[in-house]
Amino acid sequence: MNAKAETTRAGAKPAIADVLREGIRQGLLAPGQPLIQASIAEAMGVSRIPVREALHALAAEGLVTFADDGGARVTELAPHEVDEVWTLRALLEAHMAPSIVANASVSDVELLSGLVDAMDDLDPETWSDRNYAFHQELHRLSGLPYFADAAGRVLTLMDSYSRVAVSVLSEQDHAQSEHHQMIAAIRAEDGEELARLLLHHSNRARKALLAYAESQQQAVDPKVEAAQAARSLADHLGV
Repeated sequence: MNAKAETTRAGAKPAIADVLREGIRQGLLAPGQPLIQASIAEAMGVSRIPVREALHALAAEGLVTFADDGGARVTELAPHEVDEVWTLRALLEAHMAPSIVANASVSDVELLSGLVDAMDDLDPETWSDRNYAFHQELHRLSGLPYFADAAGRVLTLMDSYSRVAVSVLSEQDHAQSEHHQMIAAIRAEDGEELARLLLHHSNRARKALLAYAESQQQAVDPKVEAAQAARSLADHLGV
């Protein structure tokens, strides 16, 4: 029985890839963090073989990066990569908008509306989880499985960065207001308006995150960096 099938059994442990994926998505495993196979295997009570398989599966999704020496890390996106991936999300979701409107039943709209209403005044961490679920539901409603799969992967890859936009850059109120506007567009069966809102929604967050990412990557003078390293070494040696 494969790992995916085992997770369906009552009381079975969740698949290793699922646990790691959730940790990465929620930012519990931060971008750039090393993923030590032995440590993960010990923590999850398994051998290194399924851990290695899970890491390679996540690498195929873009969530994990392997170095030349075989070591794995949580993928860390450079500013230009944040820009590219968030732009891709905007294009994918906007393309799905007409299908979302066409497929959404009255009960679907009520479900979406309930999800959004429940997000009002939540703390950033809980809001981020609900935001992820809301966009997943939009993807499902599109009835476009290949677009939904691609959009879902991008959504997962960007979720830890999205949480920065919510918690650090105070984008939650803007995003929540746009969610309510999306519900109104779906009720009005206005696919063009929903597409416009989804584009604006992602592009606004993209610009805020890009500015933040660039501010965090200020160039360091190599001479200053070397001097600091030398001083640290001297202190360690007792010089």
